[in-house]
Amino acid sequence: MYPPESADILHGTEQQIRAAFAETPYPGDERVAAYARYGRSIADALRGKHWTEVELDVLHKHRWEIFLLTPETFRYYAPVFMLAALYHHDEIDSLPDNVLFSLTPQRDEHVANYFSGEHRDYFSRRAAAFVTEEKAAILAFVEGFAALYPQHQSIYDIDLLRVTIPFWRRA
Repeated sequence: MYPPESADILHGTEQQIRAAFAETPYPGDERVAAYARYGRSIADALRGKHWTEVELDVLHKHRWEIFLLTPETFRYYAPVFMLAALYHHDEIDSLPDNVLFSLTPQRDEHVANYFSGEHRDYFSRRAAAFVTEEKAAILAFVEGFAALYPQHQSIYDIDLLRVTIPFWRRA
């Protein structure tokens, strides 16, 4: 299916994601949440499920709602979002783009807030929710995604090479 170098990228990135998030604590049923009433649907679909149990059809159905997840909920389910984006890129519509958008600071202010520790915006709060090993896995994901799908290095307001990857290298 993939050329050998792509298979190596996929396997290595998957292993890093699985290892980094293996001990990530489940937030608890009462804390799996999203902002706004529109996000209740995705929270209800995820609640009670380990991230390894979330089905592809659930991800596809709720692909636009991942933006509404609280930082704690996004952190816990990030590995399934990333793995789906890598392995099922063509099957899940806009989910890969939405995951990348969620992992990309949209303004210099977001980067400044994150590195100052002030976390005054949604992006910096989301990024700050991850621990060191998880951040390294996110970096592996964005680098791997850019290598596997070079046509998507600049989508929406996402510039993987000049914004997303440099941010996660520093985070």
